[in-house]
Amino acid sequence: MDDMDRRILAQLQSDSGRSHADLAEVVGLSASQVSRRIARLQADGVIRGQVALLDEQALALQVEAFVAVAMASYAPEVVRAFHERISSLEEVLDCCATTGDSDYLLRIVAHDLRAYSRLMNEQLLGHGDVASVRSSVVLDRIKQTTALPLPLPHA
Repeated sequence: MDDMDRRILAQLQSDSGRSHADLAEVVGLSASQVSRRIARLQADGVIRGQVALLDEQALALQVEAFVAVAMASYAPEVVRAFHERISSLEEVLDCCATTGDSDYLLRIVAHDLRAYSRLMNEQLLGHGDVASVRSSVVLDRIKQTTALPLPLPHA
């Protein structure tokens, strides 16, 4: 990956809907060169996909919470069932296995507190596999980005 690839990636991270001609003008290449570079970055797995970022407030998703989950059992079939259940919940945006006091950290969005409570009680708890949860409801967002830090050029 060279500096031009990083410049293209930086532009795509800020707005992936731009045309290749627009990108070419910004980075100083031809549209066909930009197209070839993007195709290579996709083939190399650097670009996994391009998506539209939706606004939670516009979709009336008023509650966001981070939930630390401690498991009651680590039996493979219990963990597999938990993974499948969590993966099927559209309200769970992220689920990460973690170190520390909890086993997983979930990022959840819901329309309101009632919907969040229903999700917690019906989908997360009550299956016998979760020992405890600790929820932190987001009060205000200080920073949010989907842009990854791009690697520096090799010296």
